[in-house]
Amino acid sequence: MAENPLAAIRRFNKEDIKKILKIEQQAFPKTPYSKGTFLSYAKGLPDGFLVLETGTDIAGYIIFDMGGHVHSTAVKPAYRRKGFGTMLFMHAVSCVQKRLWLEVRSKNDSAIGFYHSVGMKTVRRIPSYYSNDDALIMILDDKS
Repeated sequence: MAENPLAAIRRFNKEDIKKILKIEQQAFPKTPYSKGTFLSYAKGLPDGFLVLETGTDIAGYIIFDMGGHVHSTAVKPAYRRKGFGTMLFMHAVSCVQKRLWLEVRSKNDSAIGFYHSVGMKTVRRIPSYYSNDDALIMILDDKS
């Protein structure tokens, strides 16, 4: 998979679960996915559950289906703003049939800023998608 001197992207394996859960808790302290949810993604989307490894550490992950829907992604705080999230997205877009798309909380300015930085565009707003917040549907079309 994708590699550079600092990191390599590879498929998730079950031995990664503790590190993924820690990243998830740091990224989404109010609504983290459970161990069962991650293991379900690993079983259902084995080619679309990728981790970015730096030496013996996992810096982040992305989960997407081959239709391009990004189900979840996060980068460990210590590795943010170093290009690792961009590496995950660019690798994912090279794997999918057409484009990547996702939902993001409309109040999550840092995530929206990151998604814009990798070329995603907001195409729609869904009111009250997250009970207390709207969702923005964002698309990265790198195939045109």
